[in-house]
Amino acid sequence: MSEAIRMYPGAGPDERTTFDAYSAFDVPADLRELHGRYDVETTARRVRNFRYAHEWMMMIGGGWVATIPELPVKTGLGKIVWDDAQSADQLGRRLPELRCGKRSVTTSEAANEGFAALVQEVAEPESPDLTIEKITGMFDVLKPHLLAVYDRMGRETDQISDAPTIEILDDVVRRTRKHIAWGDEVLGRLCDTEARRERRGKRAQEMRTKLEACGGVTGTITDESFGAH
Repeated sequence: MSEAIRMYPGAGPDERTTFDAYSAFDVPADLRELHGRYDVETTARRVRNFRYAHEWMMMIGGGWVATIPELPVKTGLGKIVWDDAQSADQLGRRLPELRCGKRSVTTSEAANEGFAALVQEVAEPESPDLTIEKITGMFDVLKPHLLAVYDRMGRETDQISDAPTIEILDDVVRRTRKHIAWGDEVLGRLCDTEARRERRGKRAQEMRTKLEACGGVTGTITDESFGAH
């Protein structure tokens, strides 16, 4: 006995069409791969590290708004502070989803004492005549490093189960690219003499050396994510 052919409605009331059972519901295979480089605990720890960086960049930038005399720099920083606050909030809302508990929404942490000290080093220039040093530490060194780490994690984490983290990092990366471009333009205008360009280069080199020594935002980076300018 031949196998029965399934019949399905066509365009009209008396019209019937035939095709293999369920073939109309075939979907392309999901080409993403399971089992990324990071387990849930590692991802949660990294998200806490990232949130720490953005909370501090938000606070540092807010303080600089009051101490930087150049009006275009001051107004540009305002939007960047808001962006960093948004990034910190997104990262914080991801934490409870990573088996960290409800209280973890307010949790962030430095990877180690070295990175915490580096963040304070970024914040250290206070004098109104140190705008170059302020912008260089943040936009030539720290933000490019974070951009490199986020971009790599987005590629290496589990593309299916960690998709929400990837989407958050995509948003943060988009903002951070704009911040770095803004900082580069500002420094290009501020560093209009050889002496000022030397100040920028010296500050950047000092900060990169300390960043490499502490292992970066996660404390585990060696040579792939230091965002050399």
